[in-house]
Amino acid sequence: MIGRAIKTIGAIGALATLFMLGIVAVSAGDPGASRQTAKLTFGEKKPGVASGVFLDVDYVNPDDPAAKPPAVRRVVLRLASGARFDTSAPELCTASDAELMLLGESACRPGSKVGQGVVTVDTGIPGPGRFVTADVDFFNNTDQLILLSTVRGTSARTVIRAQVGSNETVTDVAMLPGTPPDGGAIDTVHVQLLRLVRGGRAYVTTPPRCPPSQRWINQVSFTYADGVTQTVDSPSPCKSAIARKAR
Repeated sequence: MIGRAIKTIGAIGALATLFMLGIVAVSAGDPGASRQTAKLTFGEKKPGVASGVFLDVDYVNPDDPAAKPPAVRRVVLRLASGARFDTSAPELCTASDAELMLLGESACRPGSKVGQGVVTVDTGIPGPGRFVTADVDFFNNTDQLILLSTVRGTSARTVIRAQVGSNETVTDVAMLPGTPPDGGAIDTVHVQLLRLVRGGRAYVTTPPRCPPSQRWINQVSFTYADGVTQTVDSPSPCKSAIARKAR
């Protein structure tokens, strides 16, 4: 059982990226059917302020909700236009993958931790070991989001490094152990990036203006093992200065 957990953790870490609600979801049989619901929202409603970010994803097989969902291979989080990440704001975690896997969270400076979450993986293998749960800690590095995943109830760890741009993160997911033809599959993701400010700079800043719709639109794009890509538009509520004064 532990051996299976260690093999499966790679799947977990790769997605908790995975870093983050509109509703969309597509099936192996019908590439136009929805394969996931996803929500990516800011913790703050005010424009131009430091904010946390919340990501929730639930993958599903549209042909059979009880079956293993399609396996995702890349997840791209895009914050609304004008929002930004600043990896120079938090402290940096400069630990190597080997150090992170050996020492866990203690390998990084406390000020480099930027979030946490929980991810489950569906191996597709019948029985009590079908689903594996991992706790994920997120650490900051220059233009990187480090995902340190620990299989719950064990000391088995894995490290994934997502790329961070001005307003997006990109996480690639390798082939995961599980049933053929596409191996294991991410099942659920619940992630929070923290509201962090250091030296007057914020790790995540909301867009500078709130549009008339009173909603910012974040996006999450999913590319699956069979080449299908789906993009979810996720509205996040905001309040303009005029709307705040009116209250």
